[in-house]
Parts: sequence; structure tokens; C-alpha cells
Amino acid sequence: MKPQPVILPFFPLGVFLFPGEDLPLRIFEPRYIQLVEEARTTGITFVIPFLIQQEVQEFGCEVRLKEVVAENPGGRMVISVEALSIVQIVSFRKKLPGKLYAGGSIVRITCSQQVESHELKSLIKNYAEQFDKDFPGCQDLSAVTRQDVMKALNLSSEEKYKFVQMQEGEYMENYLAGQLRYLNMIRSQEADLGNDFGLN
Repeated sequence: MKPQPVILPFFPLGVFLFPGEDLPLRIFEPRYIQLVEEARTTGITFVIPFLIQQEVQEFGCEVRLKEVVAENPGGRMVISVEALSIVQIVSFRKKLPGKLYAGGSIVRITCSQQVESHELKSLIKNYAEQFDKDFPGCQDLSAVTRQDVMKALNLSSEEKYKFVQMQEGEYMENYLAGQLRYLNMIRSQEADLGNDFGLN
């Protein structure tokens, strides 16, 4: 069954999060102070559409207010948000009716399909054995998802966005394999350098 669009508040930023990732935010604009107050009192979630050169892109992440870390009497705050899902932006309005903040229609999408590529599974297994036994945070290789690998690679927002844009499973897994090969090369070079220093 195809997911139905829902309307949520927007807080556009040049950051892209995967479900489970946290982000601290400084809140000082009146529109976002209003948004955070509503999230605090009603528990509403909101979307961080990904910005490139101040332009709202096709995908973003849905987040929830996790904690108000600090605030002053003027309403300025430091908050922490947690990503809940990846979303596709269907429509954008500069202001929702009766609100100061933007919003629009979104559809939640998933990147949590299990890894299918034998090459990627082999790369994961080899990397875990050589460098990090906890990579990618899932002991059962048959249950590892693309999202598990993506989060474990700790890539930039731009790289995460590029990954989500692909949407086709084969392209996604080829991309992850390329990133993991690169990381493996870096870690191998670091290990070789360490050995060289150890010999002197």
C-alpha cells in the first residue's frame, strides 16, 4: 500500500539525518521558536527539508524534539532533535495557515531494506574482521540493512542526500560498496603508517 502524504511543519537546513541520528540546533527566529513551543506542548514532529544553496530539495528527514537543552527569557533556545524517518517533499508553502513557519506535504520513504549484494556483504564482513568488529552495528550479516551501513559509514549530509536520491536498490548498494572500499583503503593506509612508525 502506497504511503499517503501528510502535512507537517518545515525547518529547512543544510543537514541530512538518518533515523536514530541526533542534532543540536540553536533556535532564535520567531517562526522556529513558535514551532519548537508547539512541538514541546503537543508532541508534533516536523521536517528538515535538505537545502542546497538555500534551495529546498526533494528529500529531507522527519524529526522529533528530543530535549530543550537551554533557553533564555527571550525565547532563544538550544534544542536536540532526533530523526525518525526519511521523507520526500511533495509540496512547500512559505507559511502554513495561521503559523509563522513553513510547511508542506510529505511522504515517508524507507532505506531500511536488507543488503542484497554479495559484494557489499563481503566488504562489510572483511571490514568488520580487519578494523571494527561492531561495524555496521549489526552482528547478524543477513539482517544488515542499507540504512545500517549508511549510518555506520558516518558520511556527510551531501553524501547521505546523494544516496537517498538514487532510490534504486542496486545503485544504492553500489554506492555503499564504493564508500566502504574507500574507507577500507584509508584504514589500511593508516595501519601501514602506524607500522612504519613502530619500526623506527
